[in-house]
Amino acid sequence: MNKKLFFSLVGIFVIVYTLVYTTYYYKNNKQDSSPVNEPKEDIIYREIEDYDDIVTTLQYKNYSTEEINNILGKLSDNNIKKLIELPYQDLKNYVDYKNFNIDNIKRYESYKVLNQDLEYNDIITKVNLNLDKEFYSEYVDIKNPDEITVLVNKFNKLSSNYVPSDLTALSYSSAYKMRKEAAESFDKLQAYGLTQGVSFYPYSAYRSYESQKIIYNRYVSYDGVKNADTYSARAGYSEHQTGLAVDIKSTGYSELINKHYNWLKENSYKYGFIIRYTKDNENITGYQEEPWHLRYIGEQHATKVHDLNITYDEYYDLYIKEY
Repeated sequence: MNKKLFFSLVGIFVIVYTLVYTTYYYKNNKQDSSPVNEPKEDIIYREIEDYDDIVTTLQYKNYSTEEINNILGKLSDNNIKKLIELPYQDLKNYVDYKNFNIDNIKRYESYKVLNQDLEYNDIITKVNLNLDKEFYSEYVDIKNPDEITVLVNKFNKLSSNYVPSDLTALSYSSAYKMRKEAAESFDKLQAYGLTQGVSFYPYSAYRSYESQKIIYNRYVSYDGVKNADTYSARAGYSEHQTGLAVDIKSTGYSELINKHYNWLKENSYKYGFIIRYTKDNENITGYQEEPWHLRYIGEQHATKVHDLNITYDEYYDLYIKEY
């Protein structure tokens, strides 16, 4: 055998031996630190579609067991399904709040930078209400206009064609109408007030889209858009179109404010009404104080809004809207 062939065979042998040995050693001695191979015994179980795949995905994205348990134990199904489509997210500031919306996480962080004094629960709620944006800068079309709890504000718009199907005249005058349930409750509230020496009357209830448009445009012609927006709703953004709002009057404005306001605040919720726009919450509602504007949301919800002393916008985000 010539030397050239001999050394070629030796070379081939060395290569084959090296490959076999390396494969055997790696297979039997590697230390796999991949989170996918971490034990799952310490991870809580949740009745959710594709549970195993979700856990594996979260592990692969380097969420710790503690983080995964928080995610599975506290986030909604919808948030979890969105989360696994994203790169790793640090959720420690958010998972404890049920109105946390994974879609808004970057906006939460940006708003926090500008509002360092706010706690994360306030950050979440305010961003969810779009208070990091200009009023009327965008909107969503309301899909549940017939719900007693419907939220109408400067970011939630009613269709121009929407008219409640159960409008009922108030006892005071057939000129004023509300949704049947709201009308019956207002009549009871008004009657109870009279027994307590508190008299008030409706002067505006249901208003159509077109009626609101005329009213708003008239205010704009007087004061301009910027000023009008602080006390009048644009067409489609008015609670009056829902048939669930009523403006009241007494013998005079001063009597309503000085004599009846506190009574209404402490009694209207018992009949399902709240004073919708208060002085302390103009930055949330976008409207100046309107002590005459009552909104019907039902006794249960009105009682909670009263007890929590928050706006209906905040209450809706915290207790009604699902994320």
